Amino acid sequence: MSLLHPSSVGAPVALWFSNGVPVRLVHGSTRYRVIDRPQPVADGWLVTASDGSGRVSSFTIAPIGTGWELRSAS
Repeated sequence: MSLLHPSSVGAPVALWFSNGVPVRLVHGSTRYRVIDRPQPVADGWLVTASDGSGRVSSFTIAPIGTGWELRSAS
């Protein structure tokens, strides 16, 4: 089940790194904490993260210009 509306794909994402891997992200007004080892993919990162209420989601995030964008979420 996707927690994000499909129109969110392509939306900007704020991404924080520690030791070269993502550890936190913000999409819209929701903060997520990365809870599993992020996986590098061809054009970005696949991360599993939890929001403040404990809901877990997987995100594919890719670089765009000087920032990051959401490619998929589930």
